[in-house]
Amino acid sequence: MGYTYSVVITNHSSHPDYFMLFQNDPGSWDKNAMAVAWFAKYSNPSPNATVKFSWTIDWAFSWAETGELKPGIQFEASDSVKTSPTTNQITLTYNGAYDFANQQAGADPARLYLREDGSIPLNSLASVGVTMSGSTVYATQARPNQNLTFSPHPTYFLAYGNYAPGDVIDVSTVNNPLELPYETGVYSLSCTLNKDDSWSGPFTVMQRNKQLLEARTKNPKLHWTGL
Repeated sequence: MGYTYSVVITNHSSHPDYFMLFQNDPGSWDKNAMAVAWFAKYSNPSPNATVKFSWTIDWAFSWAETGELKPGIQFEASDSVKTSPTTNQITLTYNGAYDFANQQAGADPARLYLREDGSIPLNSLASVGVTMSGSTVYATQARPNQNLTFSPHPTYFLAYGNYAPGDVIDVSTVNNPLELPYETGVYSLSCTLNKDDSWSGPFTVMQRNKQLLEARTKNPKLHWTGL
């Protein structure tokens, strides 16, 4: 288990909706892959309303019976299998039902290898995915005799809108996403969604503490969420 990452969002929007966390480079896994709404939480705005997401960087394989994979549908994993540097390759097979088999070490311990054997139906209605911290981040339609390789380099984005966990999304249509850059040694960020749905931040804890101390010179009773 590695470090725990987190982001705390203060909601000053003019309307309630969902905060959605996603990763936005599905093509790094497969040219036909799509991003999935990784985490999402509904929030009612107020002066002190906050939402927190936290996660660890631990990867797994998943599959789901999605039908045709396209934006707007749900990816709800039927099975997931955790990976490690010595168990980073797995095979999806089909014998009337889909199943993961033959988990083993792949050629490069820093990559993930998902093989789909010849038993997968030609017009498969299943999709395969990669998950992080227990939720799928990318998915692609299952096809026979495919070898998929994924090099994990997670980049995180936050959005506000009508999303639910597991929604398949077209990242090019996500409105006003905010990138969350976790630099070396930084594991916690915060940001504010303003009344006009613009963003302030993201800020590290050090930056927010500095802002808070400066603001308290004018208002000693000010709290963090008031910034």
